[in-house]
Amino acid sequence: MKTEVNDFDRHMAAATFAEAGEFETATEFIQEGKDGVKREKTPAPATRKKPYAGMVIFGAVSLSGYAALMTHQDWVSETFTTGGWHAAYPVVTAIVFSFIHGAFASNLLSVLGIEAKK
Repeated sequence: MKTEVNDFDRHMAAATFAEAGEFETATEFIQEGKDGVKREKTPAPATRKKPYAGMVIFGAVSLSGYAALMTHQDWVSETFTTGGWHAAYPVVTAIVFSFIHGAFASNLLSVLGIEAKK
């Protein structure tokens, strides 16, 4: 009677052989597919270029936006609090700052090599 070996069993068997120092046998278990056919090694994923330019550009735009906001506090306070349709200014400003800062942070993390799990 033939029993089916699932992925978990294959990986556990490979771990057992690897712990015993039988690295070639462990590799064979990992490369073997569900149908018992030995698979070729999968190629390493292609490396992507790090987004240095995006990080620098969005970082500069973010810094200049914060600098402009801080150096023109009086005008911003006066204009944003006049009421009416001017009430949309703080919302739009928050969305723009959020997008720019988020893009900078995303590019910075990518440059540092911190990526989300796939």
